[in-house]
Amino acid sequence: MKLTIQKPGSLTMKSMTVTPQSYLTSEPAQSWETWHKRFGHISYSGLQKLLNLKLVNGFNVDTQTPKLDCIPCTEAKQTVEPFNESSERMTEPGELTHIDMWGKYCISSINGNQYYVVFVDDCGQFTSLDFTKLKEQAIQSVKNYVTCLKTLGRKPKALCFDWGKEFINEDLRNWCAEQGIEIQTTAPYSPAQNGIAKHMNRTLVELACAMINAKKLPEFLWELAVAHAAYLRN
Repeated sequence: MKLTIQKPGSLTMKSMTVTPQSYLTSEPAQSWETWHKRFGHISYSGLQKLLNLKLVNGFNVDTQTPKLDCIPCTEAKQTVEPFNESSERMTEPGELTHIDMWGKYCISSINGNQYYVVFVDDCGQFTSLDFTKLKEQAIQSVKNYVTCLKTLGRKPKALCFDWGKEFINEDLRNWCAEQGIEIQTTAPYSPAQNGIAKHMNRTLVELACAMINAKKLPEFLWELAVAHAAYLRN
């Protein structure tokens, strides 16, 4: 492109050529601590796996930086020693789902919910959530989940619960029987036997608490934080 400039009172013309220019920018390598916060306070071992296997584009880490202890993580994740690992899983996606309900939380979420139902696929540990306002809505959440599996071409065969009355009741038993789905329950007063769902519940809540505490966000955002934690886990 050429621009012609004429000075006042002058009969001469000067030409100036403007050359288009483009700039390429990239973010410098960030510290382990920065990526730990960006990924919702997941463990450093998880971040190391993402880096080693090159699972995330743009995951540029300054590996010389220290992996510092995170105070919000310590506050949110303190717990008792875990139970032993369960036996090897031999299922196809959608065949067996571990289900548990979390709540009632003392603070309603931004959408007015105080509970959520967590669904953990036994095969790949894929996690789905359904947030509810009332405990009695858990039955409909289960029905919606099974319908979704069938729509995706899965073949649900069994659902695993503890003995919570929101799940173990005549309505859900009859519905599962009509669908040809087996209900598996833990031993009475032994919720730890439903360890996969319980562990996932604890993990999601810990990550959500860490994110909220680290940024000093209002507690009514807990639903969005839990949903984001599940997204990161998946």
